[in-house]
Amino acid sequence: MSSLKSINFGIDLGTTNSSISKFENGRVTVFKNPLGLKETMASAVAYRKDRIILGDKARELLKVDPFNVFTGFKRRMGTDQKYYVVNLDENVTPIDLSSQVLKELKQFVHSGEKINAAVITVPASFDTMQSNATIKAGNLAGINDVVLLQEPIAASLAYFNNQNIQNQEGNWLVYDLGGGTFDVALVQIKDGELKVADHEGNNFLGGTDIDQEIIDLIVIPQLQKEFDLPDLSTELKHKDGKYESLYYELLYRTEEAKKELSFVKETTINFQIKVDKEVKNIELSIFREDLEKLLQPIINQTIHQLKKIIERNNLVTNDINEILLVGGSTYIPLVKENLKATGIPVNSQLDPTTAVTIGAAYYAANKLYKVTEEPLSDLSFDDVFNNIVNKQDTIESLPLEILLNYSKMSKDLEEVVIAK
Repeated sequence: MSSLKSINFGIDLGTTNSSISKFENGRVTVFKNPLGLKETMASAVAYRKDRIILGDKARELLKVDPFNVFTGFKRRMGTDQKYYVVNLDENVTPIDLSSQVLKELKQFVHSGEKINAAVITVPASFDTMQSNATIKAGNLAGINDVVLLQEPIAASLAYFNNQNIQNQEGNWLVYDLGGGTFDVALVQIKDGELKVADHEGNNFLGGTDIDQEIIDLIVIPQLQKEFDLPDLSTELKHKDGKYESLYYELLYRTEEAKKELSFVKETTINFQIKVDKEVKNIELSIFREDLEKLLQPIINQTIHQLKKIIERNNLVTNDINEILLVGGSTYIPLVKENLKATGIPVNSQLDPTTAVTIGAAYYAANKLYKVTEEPLSDLSFDDVFNNIVNKQDTIESLPLEILLNYSKMSKDLEEVVIAK
């Protein structure tokens, strides 16, 4: 027997972090990683000789085994890029790696429910090849029905449902500075329809690029000042360079330091480096002030793209209701300061790291897929209903609750109303 069922599951398949959520009984639950109880997991895959390790544990292995750990592969979705796995002596693709992340996310669902369908988010800038690659990754992970949703729409749905402003018309800017990409999208609600009217972005501008800047402009100069290492930058970044493995460890260390500097003014990174056959223990201080100096040009790029969208659509700042913050890098205080300087109200009421997956779940609640079920019994509906009524004194004594689910913002000519 075949029937229609709400998808309900939403997945944010991110460049650096991913998450999964579910809409149920009018609310969205973001599932936690059973290993660390975090609502997100690192989009990282590590290949050991005997098993595959996913998430934060895989990311930590960058420090000791970088040649078998892969991150940032979302940037290469839809391309012919292949990654060589030393431990397997074979190549894997971005689709393969993404499917491993999706399989791991499915394990977060503590009810054990089988996930046959899900809404998976993609950047507004994804083309057909990138979108098809995402669908294929979902299929490889055992998700037979994949519905794609643009990340700005997902984020907007999360904010709008949180503040109950679905019926308000106007313009919003979704500012998404994540780990691997930057996107700013003009989102409009008009006549009850929510759409991305315009977008700008850079698939190679995000938290990872900030980490690399910290290495280039803070770490390397300090090391060169202390030691005579004129070719340090080349030896760090060049394949088979003398310090190639150290470079991956520094990426991990600087990312942690960057996060800390959102809350403190100074932190340190600790590592070892071999100089003249002698291992040196290094402790480098990094200050928020220095971080902000290298961040400002990067943030300026994002503000330029934000203003470009406003001007291109013949709008002024007063025409924009709010800037909605998405992506872990928006935790950086300097980002918020620069956005507030535009004169547009900045909305950061939601956790920027889970807003996209929450919105995906709201969207999934109103999307159906065909599921094949075995009949529970040979009884007809009338038989079952009469059996219930016979156990009651009157029909009025039946406990009756009707739950209706429908999308108030849709571009479709017809929309499904789900009654439960």
